Amino acid sequence: MQDNSRKAILTDDADWQRIIGVLSGQVPELAENFLSRILVDPAYSESGLTMEDLRSSSEDSFRAMLKGLARDGTDLKALESLAAELGARRARQRVPLESLVRAIRTDFSLLWEALSAPSLGASPGLLVHRTELVWQVVDIFATRVRESYLVEYEDLERADADLQHQYLTRLFAAAEPSPPDMARIVGALRINADAEFLVAAVSRDDSLTVQRRLNLHAKWDERAFAFDQGHHTLIILQRRTSSRTDLSFEERSVFDGIAAAVAPPVYGFAGVRMAVIAAREIMTDLPMGGTGIFRLQDRWESVTHHRLAQVGCDPAHLVYPYLRRCSEGERERLLETVSAFLDSGSLVETSALLGCHRNTIVNRLSTFEKYTGLNLQKPRDAAAVLLALYPLTTLSRRKAPSISGYPKA
Repeated sequence: MQDNSRKAILTDDADWQRIIGVLSGQVPELAENFLSRILVDPAYSESGLTMEDLRSSSEDSFRAMLKGLARDGTDLKALESLAAELGARRARQRVPLESLVRAIRTDFSLLWEALSAPSLGASPGLLVHRTELVWQVVDIFATRVRESYLVEYEDLERADADLQHQYLTRLFAAAEPSPPDMARIVGALRINADAEFLVAAVSRDDSLTVQRRLNLHAKWDERAFAFDQGHHTLIILQRRTSSRTDLSFEERSVFDGIAAAVAPPVYGFAGVRMAVIAAREIMTDLPMGGTGIFRLQDRWESVTHHRLAQVGCDPAHLVYPYLRRCSEGERERLLETVSAFLDSGSLVETSALLGCHRNTIVNRLSTFEKYTGLNLQKPRDAAAVLLALYPLTTLSRRKAPSISGYPKA
């Protein structure tokens, strides 16, 4: 019995070596079958990988795996070395990890199909006995490829982050980059200079949250950058959908639950510098503790009012000094009426809101014009009054403030 068992084992071993020897001569065919299957994946077919690279790496992989199978998995140093080199190379070539893993699964499928091909005459018992060995060899290969890929990818990400920071620092320096410098920045950041960009500013306190979310943007094939500047973190996204005035669901998800100041859309990378200034201006203007996405159309009144006031041109001077001849009661009624009218633009809605006759509203607006010289039916005058009364016009018709600081009649 023992002699028969020993003979059976020797026969299986000899048959196994015969099969591996035959397949070793079919490596080019295995590689071609591999290419025909993986090239349906755009990560390979539309990448910069050459057919020569794909073919040679496939042939090398099959040879190394067959060599490991011939030695019953006892000597896999060459296989592991090849796997480490392949994983690092594919990381440098920016092949997505999931595509690489699918390709390795294809290796296993092809290898098993070849081993079980009727033309080789492998007995079912032999294949069952060697199944675990085949899986072990391919699994070791896959694990080593993945480990090497991740190590190299992390190194590349760190290097990219350092490089991006250097070039973003140049972009946002006090001196505007020259056209050649801008071209180098565009090349280093690997962006489309003619694309549309979304520029936003968030608090440094929210920086880590946003950067974690930005990591997901890599899956959308969008370029996304975060750059700390002062108390703010600047966010730059190369947009996937151009000429869109609102934010997409994915873009909104980046800023969910925090305060984000979003500049007007930028058409072309050359406009990013000015968009950053706009985003920071809007961010600086936001009230403490607020959350949400704030755009220029949300904050232009406040930004303009405060900026003019900072240079001694407070728009309030266009209105309040001229109301000093009013009694306090009349002044309050006029400001309340003007604010309500500016908010709605409708005499009917204003009269309904304040519970007054339409003629009463008309008379109050006429009185306001008599005092200030500003006719709210004229867009230019209405814009001036809107800024002058800020923030009264944004407080949903609260009681008008006093005009302390101005002499009373």
